[in-house]
Amino acid sequence: MKIAGAWVGWGLGDSSDEIQKFKAFMRAKFSYARSLADTPAFDDATFTAVYQMQTAYTAQGKLKKPNGIIDYATKLASGYLVKPPVADNRPVLFTVCGTGVPWWVGPDADTARALEWRYKWQPIGYPAAVVPMNPSVQDGRAELRRQFELHRDRIVKYGAAMIGYSQGAIVTSETWMQDIAPDNGRLHWARGSILKAVTFGNPMREQGHVWADPGAAPAPMSSHGIADQLLTGTPSWWRDYAHKSDLYSDVEGESGENKTAIYKIIMGARMLQGPDNLLAQVLELGTGSPAELIGMFKAVMDAGLFFAKQTGPHINYDPRPAIDYLAA
Repeated sequence: MKIAGAWVGWGLGDSSDEIQKFKAFMRAKFSYARSLADTPAFDDATFTAVYQMQTAYTAQGKLKKPNGIIDYATKLASGYLVKPPVADNRPVLFTVCGTGVPWWVGPDADTARALEWRYKWQPIGYPAAVVPMNPSVQDGRAELRRQFELHRDRIVKYGAAMIGYSQGAIVTSETWMQDIAPDNGRLHWARGSILKAVTFGNPMREQGHVWADPGAAPAPMSSHGIADQLLTGTPSWWRDYAHKSDLYSDVEGESGENKTAIYKIIMGARMLQGPDNLLAQVLELGTGSPAELIGMFKAVMDAGLFFAKQTGPHINYDPRPAIDYLAA
C-alpha cells in the first residue's frame, strides 16, 4: 500500500505471500485472529484483526497509534520481526575509586555514570585500604590488569580510558608506568589503544601537569603529588585534576619532602601498632634535629593520618570538565 506515493506497508486490498505469513502468525498468537483465512489477501477481517492488535499495543506504549496497516513498526511490536541488536562499539572505561569507599562512590564513578552512553564502564574492585596502602594499591593494580586482559578484544577494537581518584590514581598511574608504557610491560599490547586518562587528587602527579575544575582553585604549576615516585613524561591525553592545598596532589619544598617521607611510611607500614609504629619510624627518619622532627610531626598532623575524609580540597572535585573531556 502507498500513501501519497510512498510505500507504508501492507493494507486493505493488497495481496502478498507476506500477508499470508503474517495472518498465520496472528492466528497462532491472538484468539480474535483465529478465523482469518489462510490466503494472501488483505481483506476486511484482516484489517479488523490488525487494527485490534495495534490498539492493544498502542495502549502498552509499543505503537504510536493504530492504522490497520501491517507496517515495520507493527511487525516489531507484535514480535513478528525482532530488531537486530545495535552493535556495541563503546571503548572500555576503567575506574578505580579512592581510599575507604566502594567503587560506586567518588568523582571517578560520577564521571563514568555520565558517560555510559559513550563507554562500557568497568569499575575495579579492590581493598582501597588506608594502611598499609601499598598492598592495597598492588591488589588494585592486579585487578586492573586482569580486567584489561578480560576486555582485550574490545580494547584492541575500540580502545580504553581510565579514571583514578586518590589511591585509585596511584593504581592507574602505576599501571600505566609499569604495565602499559614499557616495552616489556604485561599490558604493553594496550599502549596504542589508550584513548584518554583522568585522575582526581593524584599522589603521583608530575610537577607542572595540572588541570582545573570548578570544585576549587587548581594546584600551582610548581607543585606535584605527594608520592616519592611520580609520573614522568605524562602523556598529552592524560589529565590530572589537582586542587590547591590538596595534601595528596599539591606539595612542594621542605614541607613537601616531610609529607613524602610520611607517605612512604603509610604505603608500607602499620600505624601506631607495635614496634613498627608511626612515632618510631618518624624518629628513625629524623637526624636528631628538633626542627626536623617538628617538621615531620607537622607533616603527620597535616596528613590527618592519611584519612582523605578529613581533607576538604581532596574531596570536592567537580567531574564536569572530565566528563566533557572524555565525551569529546
